[in-house]
Amino acid sequence: MSLGEGSPEAGLPTTHYFLSLSRGEAIRTVMVRRSGLWAIAAVAALLLAWTAFVTAYLAFHDDLIRAMVARQAEMAKAYESRLAEARARLDQAATLRAADRGSFDARLAGLMSRQALLEKRGAIVAALAAETDGRGPPPPNPRRSAAVPVAADALSAIEALAPSIAAGADASAARAYAPLPGPTLEPRAPKPHPIDEPGEILTVSTGEPGPASPGPAAAADDLDPAGRLAVIDSSLDRMDSGQMKALSAIDGLAERAASRDAAIVTRAGLDPAKLVPPHGEGGVGGPFIPAEVDPSDPAFGQALTRVARDIAEADRLRALMPFVPLRMPLSGDPSITSPFGYRPDPFLGRLALHPGVDLTEAWGAEIHATAAGRVTHAGPMGGYGIMVEIDHGNGLATRYAHLSRALVDEGQEVAQGTVLGKMGSSGRSTGPHLHYEVRVDGEPVDPERYLRAGAELTAAE
Repeated sequence: MSLGEGSPEAGLPTTHYFLSLSRGEAIRTVMVRRSGLWAIAAVAALLLAWTAFVTAYLAFHDDLIRAMVARQAEMAKAYESRLAEARARLDQAATLRAADRGSFDARLAGLMSRQALLEKRGAIVAALAAETDGRGPPPPNPRRSAAVPVAADALSAIEALAPSIAAGADASAARAYAPLPGPTLEPRAPKPHPIDEPGEILTVSTGEPGPASPGPAAAADDLDPAGRLAVIDSSLDRMDSGQMKALSAIDGLAERAASRDAAIVTRAGLDPAKLVPPHGEGGVGGPFIPAEVDPSDPAFGQALTRVARDIAEADRLRALMPFVPLRMPLSGDPSITSPFGYRPDPFLGRLALHPGVDLTEAWGAEIHATAAGRVTHAGPMGGYGIMVEIDHGNGLATRYAHLSRALVDEGQEVAQGTVLGKMGSSGRSTGPHLHYEVRVDGEPVDPERYLRAGAELTAAE
């Protein structure tokens, strides 16, 4: 066995490396460990990467700059676009606010105009109600106030139709179409005034709300202006409806009064359409100023025309009734001893026309005018004895005969119920009684028809 067989093989070392650097004839060897070798490799890689980056930067520098500039331009453009969009939204919001404000102002002006119109209409309805209630100017004779007994009914009917106090309702709004109270009544709550004049602040008049529920103004305070306008609009709607109902109630009262008077005149045997009320003292007149109504609301105009026509007819008949001889000429309940028609003459026993009725009462009893008119005769007249004749117009006349004395003079204007004379037995008479006649166009008619119609009128009153 040789010496070399037991020894390890010779080779290069694995723990470090040798680098030989030559410069001319000089050679220098450097020993480098493995970690150093890796460090040198890493540095070389970094240098290579840096060189590549610098080379790429230098090669693409302009492109990068242009890209950055383009990116900045895009960002600026996007910002300006968003800014323009925001400005457009702001302008649109301002336009909408201006439009809303314009719409609000227009609606407010419309409500104020409507309120003014309703106040005018309320004054018209109140005047018509006062006319129906008999609260207008006093009539020229005492009969007028008793002709149509609706003084309390018209006002109560209108007040009964007033809208009830509900959510958003106004208690004082019901008075907008009711007649004005008389001087002896308690003052009423004023009509609602939805718009306060100073500053145009929206409010709703509360009147005096009941203790159980708050007034509408308290509820309206929680609403925005548009909500308050809605509350006011609803209140005006109720006023409008109430005025229409009031007109209907007034028209019903006028129609009933006119129908009643016309029926009574017809039962007496007269045509009410052909009778004309005599002109009383203190005439009426003035320029024609028609009532202003809303042309866009023809229903109210038609109702107003109908009510005015019916009230005019009721007034015509009411003014006419005092001149129709419907009352009893004697007080109490006198009996008829001799009716109208043919009978044996009490002196001659021959059949003769009795042109009136004979009413008995005590000697000296007062004789009353059965209707208003003008005295055309007062004194002796043949077989009538002392007689008073009254012309009532429209061809109607009455005669009161066999008086003991006359208390009126010829040409004198007398009212219904005026004392004309005293009971007697003058002329062709067999004892104290009143011979009473009713004449139409000079011809005698049965007075009992008029007395029966007058009894119905008295019962109706």
